[in-house]
Amino acid sequence: MTNEFLKLNPNGTVTMCGRKTCCPTMEEIDSEHVKITDDEGNSIIIRKEQAKLCTDAVKMLDEKKLDLLCE
Repeated sequence: MTNEFLKLNPNGTVTMCGRKTCCPTMEEIDSEHVKITDDEGNSIIIRKEQAKLCTDAVKMLDEKKLDLLCE
């Protein structure tokens, strides 16, 4: 499975970039944790299982905005 917005870097990190700017990176800390770093150097460390929920969380936020527009 490939995604044109994801790039595996030689150092083992993954760049997540939908545009030419604002491209956070993700790296594996250990078998259970990843670190996400934004363009400004801010980072968070979360469990891999939490990171897997990000897609659904973004969808939920988008749906919430749609619900607010329809009220």
